[in-house]
Amino acid sequence: MLGRHREWLLKRPRGARLNLSLADLQGYDFSGADLRAAKLSGANLARAVLVETNLSEADLFAANLERADLSKADLSRADLRGASMRGATLAGARLMGVDFRGGALMQASDEGVGFGAENNGKRPKANTSGADLTEANLRGSNLTGSNMNGVNLAGANLSRANLTKVSLRKANLAGADFKGACLRGVDMSMALIDGADFQGADLKGAILEDVDMDSANFTGAELVVDVSSFGDTVATILQNHERWIRSDGKEGARADLAGLNMERIDLSGKDLSGANLKGAKLAGAKLQNATLVMTDLSEADLTGANLVGALANGVNLSRSILHKAILQRAQLGQVPLRGPDGKPIGRFWSASLAAADASEADFSDALMKGANLIDAKLNNARLVNANLIDAKMVNTELTGADLTGAVMPQTD
Repeated sequence: MLGRHREWLLKRPRGARLNLSLADLQGYDFSGADLRAAKLSGANLARAVLVETNLSEADLFAANLERADLSKADLSRADLRGASMRGATLAGARLMGVDFRGGALMQASDEGVGFGAENNGKRPKANTSGADLTEANLRGSNLTGSNMNGVNLAGANLSRANLTKVSLRKANLAGADFKGACLRGVDMSMALIDGADFQGADLKGAILEDVDMDSANFTGAELVVDVSSFGDTVATILQNHERWIRSDGKEGARADLAGLNMERIDLSGKDLSGANLKGAKLAGAKLQNATLVMTDLSEADLTGANLVGALANGVNLSRSILHKAILQRAQLGQVPLRGPDGKPIGRFWSASLAAADASEADFSDALMKGANLIDAKLNNARLVNANLIDAKMVNTELTGADLTGAVMPQTD
């Protein structure tokens, strides 16, 4: 059969395309064989040896490749929809342009033709859970919806691959290349991403619970992390805080998220007034139009955070890191203090950026009346048209800052 398939590949008269659809090939050794464009849909290749086998453009639709050895095999542009590769070894394999989307074989019965009964009428997703794809080349592959939990993709090339809604829980992604990949809705909870490169990748809606974000490169990546990615605890704390705000402290509880790592979290539009976020890691967080009145963000890391239009009067940002943060049109002014009867007492609580590092931050059009900027670093910051009336600016560093149109405090 392999001989006639080889003749078919050479377009010779006696050639015939290899058709082993639905064949039981468990444990067969096809090492080094040329199976380009072969028909293997539904074939049982469990524990088969396919080392350095050429399976480019092969039809492996709904095939069983569990525990198969595909080391250094060429699966470029192969159809692996609905295939099961649990525990398979694909170290060094070539998988460019592979289609891993869901699929199921059609089966005939007295009731007509439909999906296999074991699938309850649903298309199963390709399953590569637990597979070893170390240094595999999946550049440009379509892995949409695949189950890749626990897979070893260390050093693999997944640049420009489509991994929309792929499950990569507890996967080893160390050193993997995801440059330009689509990872929308991907679940990478508890995954190891040390040294992985996500430059320019689309990670909108990604779930990154218990993932060390500092260990990988996310330069230029589109990454908005939903609150749910940080576990039930954070979500519950925020829900209770909302009740605390709405009930004027009668129900719920003030949010205490001090010191938590919530990098790139999306809190845009949230009311976090009075919350304790001291020392929280919020680099790259989305806080535009958030309400942060009297919120404690002292010593927090807000590097590159988006606080455009935030209402943050009376906020405590002392000793925080606001390097390259965007605070355009933010309100960082004063809050009138009230007595037990709820009436103003004629005193104000000012927003504090004392000793904060806001170098290269953008405060364009920000309202910072009466703000405490003592010992703050505003080197190379943009303060275009900012209102700094009555701001305390003792030992404030402004080297290279753009103060065009800014209203500065009067000096004695």
